Amino acid sequence: MPKWVLFGVAAMLPFLGQAQDAKSIEIATSITKHSIDLPSGRLQYTAHAAQLPLRDSEGNTECRMFYVAYTKDDARAKDRPVTFAFNGGPGSATIWLHMGALGPKRAPMNADGSLPTPPYEAVDNADSWLDFTDVVVVDAPATGYSRLTKAEYGKKYFGVRQDIEAFTKFVKTWLTEHNRWKSPTFIAGESYGGIRGSGLANSLFQAGVAINGFVSISGSSNFLTLDGMRGNDMTYIGFFPSMAACAWYHKKLNPRFKSVEQVVAEAGKWTDEEYGPALLKGNSLSAKEKEHIADKMSEFLGISKKYCLGSNLRIPESNFFKELLREEGLSIGRYDGRLIAKEELTVGGQQANDPSDDAVTPPFVAAFHDYAMNDLGIKTSMDYNTFGNVYPWENPQGSYPETSTDLRNVLAANKHLRVLYCCGYYDLACPFNATIFTVNHMGLDEELRSHLSFEYYPAGHMMYIEQGSRKKFHDDVKKFEADCLKVDK
Repeated sequence: MPKWVLFGVAAMLPFLGQAQDAKSIEIATSITKHSIDLPSGRLQYTAHAAQLPLRDSEGNTECRMFYVAYTKDDARAKDRPVTFAFNGGPGSATIWLHMGALGPKRAPMNADGSLPTPPYEAVDNADSWLDFTDVVVVDAPATGYSRLTKAEYGKKYFGVRQDIEAFTKFVKTWLTEHNRWKSPTFIAGESYGGIRGSGLANSLFQAGVAINGFVSISGSSNFLTLDGMRGNDMTYIGFFPSMAACAWYHKKLNPRFKSVEQVVAEAGKWTDEEYGPALLKGNSLSAKEKEHIADKMSEFLGISKKYCLGSNLRIPESNFFKELLREEGLSIGRYDGRLIAKEELTVGGQQANDPSDDAVTPPFVAAFHDYAMNDLGIKTSMDYNTFGNVYPWENPQGSYPETSTDLRNVLAANKHLRVLYCCGYYDLACPFNATIFTVNHMGLDEELRSHLSFEYYPAGHMMYIEQGSRKKFHDDVKKFEADCLKVDK
């Protein structure tokens, strides 16, 4: 789950105070034994909650990266895969994957992913990935319970390449400390975790770790498709089919559209064949052509032709959140366009709150804190930084973070590597068509392109908060990891 928010100096002060007190950022290792009843049977496992120190060349600790490792008891290393998982941001802790899909416990969401009645207590997760892999959930530096030992180390960790290097060190060190170099190895990243994961797959390979597979969960590996600016029409192309899906879900489209699959297929085809080429013409588009494009936009998006024309055929997703259900006084979620909130004002372009963010934050945070203390035995007075201050964030390649090139390079170097893209239809943060665009521009030949696969879910960015999608997500990744281990055997 991303949180692309820039923080000012005032927000940085609490972090700086924590970083200067070395003792206050240390967490004692806690090892606990557990069991869980899964559809595949009872599983005995060990939970290892700890901080792994990252050191400089002189042995000084710069960062303590917090993680929880769930490992099946009495399993041989070479027979048991291990999956390293992380969320994105940059700045997001891994509480979302940890307590939403992967771990043995999860936050108690309603079946449709909406906000449940408080108070909140973690429940057994029948769809835990422990069914088929050991799981290591990792908090990036300055997020969760991960901390830098000195504030000035931020410039060494807060950036695209610095972050990838930190995770490379973490994975190699963890494999050594836990004697797991013989295990099949996977990585899974959500949202900005797509940037991190695409770069990490290559960085690990260069460091001697050839992973078997990478699961990109609502992930982006090129922000060109997400961050708009004048002259960049890729954001509108990337978001259009997902906005159409949300319009269909909220019954704003013609009844001829019978399913979300039909909507996104038609919207995607039209985007490729007409909408995209029309936008590329810019101001040279004729008045007649503009009328035609606006008519079709209105048909797919469920908003007025006048609004489409008034937006110069370019509707930012941030405006769409409120425009779609403006007449009802509602707005839809960024992370999950199925979820709605009441708006005070029916005018203006910006929504007051994101209902999809509001739905998950209280149950996830409350469930995690109770679980961490009472089940995992974590003892600390530190705040768990759900979203940590990791700014300024360095993008050495210019204004857009981009690691699809890294992924292309490691796919060419490691013929055994496979990638699974998991995408929610109603995701208006990292839309699936943006991911498809990125993949189609990675310079992959037919053989390498066959190493990539997609799965889709009738939910949003965090597809696993919806009950049916969580089960499908588990099944899809289980099959993917099993298929990866059959490659060339």
